[in-house]
Amino acid sequence: FSQYHMALGYYNPATAGVSGNLDVVALYRIQWMGWNNAPKNLFATANMPFRFLKKEHGVGVMFSNDNESGGYGSMSVGLQYAYLKKIGKGTLRVGMQLGMLSVSMGGDLTTPVDSAGNPGVDDPAIPTSKVTSKAFDANLGVYYHTDKWYVGAAMTHVMEPEFEEEHAYTFMNRGYNFIGGYNIRFKNSLVELQPSVFVQTNFNTLKADLTARAVYAKKYSAGLSWRMNENRMADAIVLMLGATFGKIEGGYAYDIPLSAVSKG
Repeated sequence: FSQYHMALGYYNPATAGVSGNLDVVALYRIQWMGWNNAPKNLFATANMPFRFLKKEHGVGVMFSNDNESGGYGSMSVGLQYAYLKKIGKGTLRVGMQLGMLSVSMGGDLTTPVDSAGNPGVDDPAIPTSKVTSKAFDANLGVYYHTDKWYVGAAMTHVMEPEFEEEHAYTFMNRGYNFIGGYNIRFKNSLVELQPSVFVQTNFNTLKADLTARAVYAKKYSAGLSWRMNENRMADAIVLMLGATFGKIEGGYAYDIPLSAVSKG
């Protein structure tokens, strides 16, 4: 998600309850808008802090659904828990997520071809209908924050869940992500600057977002991100707008690809 700062629970379970309030968050992403069968991603979470045995904790529930191109997709549901410890001027949070991950392949949406590109080949390795497989999944994370800055690191798909069906075998790679940000407040000003950096990798591929957001009167925001990967120093530019009305915050992000896909 381009607005990763609004979807911290998607990447790091240690952020459950981090705002100090009951939060309900939903994000929806359409990749390559206007293309047929373009990937679509949905994430939703509800999380809150609570106090138990004189200790602060965070708890949450999350749901994600990713529909990739070519008939591939995955769905995840999980419970999140975070343990809090005051250290210095900030709070250290250690969290975990336990749940179920389901992957699917729409064989009815594929057309096998031979080496010459001729369609209609009977390939026993490719299903002719939709197949689905489920497995246990777990994520781990740490997050430290003060009223001025924050840093976090998380590991996703810790056990690298495996999925095996009659036609195919696959597994989900273990992933790592790192985030850091700062809130710059100016004296006698209603403007705050919020620079941040977000890195995702599985040590084979890498993607990084460098973001600068400005927030006015704690109500209106605008931002710009520079995205890069292991092959391109400039993969995309992201434009972001947001607004807060009472206790409701909404936002919109638009990615401008700088790779060859922009010519499609």
